[in-house]
Amino acid sequence: MTLFSRIFILITTLLLAACSNERESDEQWAHSDLSSYAAAFSPDGKYVLMGDTDAPARLWDIEKNSVVYTWQNNEAIGTTTLAAFSADSKVAATVEQGGVVSDVTASFRNNVEIVAQDMIVLWEVATGEPMLRLTFPVRIKAIALSQHGDYLLLALYDRTVVYFDVIENRVLQILEHDGKAVNSPINQLINAVAISPSGKYALTGGDDRTARLWRLETGEQLRSWKHENQVNIVAFYPKGGYVLTGAGNGQTHFWNMKTGEEKYILRDSFWPKEWALPDFPSFKSTTSAFDFSPDNKILVTGHPSQKICLWKVATGDKIECWQVARKKALRPGVVLQAVAFSQDGKAIYSESGNGIGQKWLLK
Repeated sequence: MTLFSRIFILITTLLLAACSNERESDEQWAHSDLSSYAAAFSPDGKYVLMGDTDAPARLWDIEKNSVVYTWQNNEAIGTTTLAAFSADSKVAATVEQGGVVSDVTASFRNNVEIVAQDMIVLWEVATGEPMLRLTFPVRIKAIALSQHGDYLLLALYDRTVVYFDVIENRVLQILEHDGKAVNSPINQLINAVAISPSGKYALTGGDDRTARLWRLETGEQLRSWKHENQVNIVAFYPKGGYVLTGAGNGQTHFWNMKTGEEKYILRDSFWPKEWALPDFPSFKSTTSAFDFSPDNKILVTGHPSQKICLWKVATGDKIECWQVARKKALRPGVVLQAVAFSQDGKAIYSESGNGIGQKWLLK
């Protein structure tokens, strides 16, 4: 690396640090007694579902800042490890550690060594009543619901993804990431899953550093995108045609589904877009949460480094980034677990691992 490049990287790093000032939120609420293990905003922007540590999950009305329902399974209270919504916001899902094995696990018993079980509960948001309880004989790493909540996409710790028909109570597809991309003879753990708005496609991201696109009807793999680290986040663009994928301590990419070509990389530095990003820590980050604005023109991302960023979807250009101020010094660092636009698109809501919910008015 030339001296000019080293100086440029140093200046860029300093500029990036200078532009990452902490910002006070416009409103703030304590949504967790201790700390939150999982959080998810409803797509209609009305609710946030919080999974507490050793406490029941709670559905909050965002604007009223009040608990609508307190949810747990029929067994002893456990940690809610995952929370999710159907795309129409009518069905919510919680995943708790432990549970009693039900008939849904029959197809797995002969092939999987049972070490631990997670219980999935589907809840009707309108009434707060449980619609269905399912227990899988393998721990669940990630979950996605279809448009109406009648299908589930589950990443399991046995290194598979299961596409499950809730109504028919059966597995439709099993998807896997082989280890070829990382020269491994065994399949790799899958960390993130998503179902397309049409319900026709699935997106998975794994420890093999790939994000993969699948046709759900047949289980056929359509595309694979290589990353520089393990893929921890995947999403479909709501208007179709593109997908978002991100690697931990790496880059977040926007891809064309049809051609497979990269449209852009999200860059929060001043490094010119026409130049390849250097392999340097200052130019890498982890995206832990995201949401698209109601008009699908703006993307918001949350990061484990207390940071929230806004981006133009059309170009990938950064609009602004800010640091979430840490309110309680004795609580863990501010990891952004979930972010969402308000219904009118004029504010951002965020939930952090320290159990704090915040509202940020857009200027």
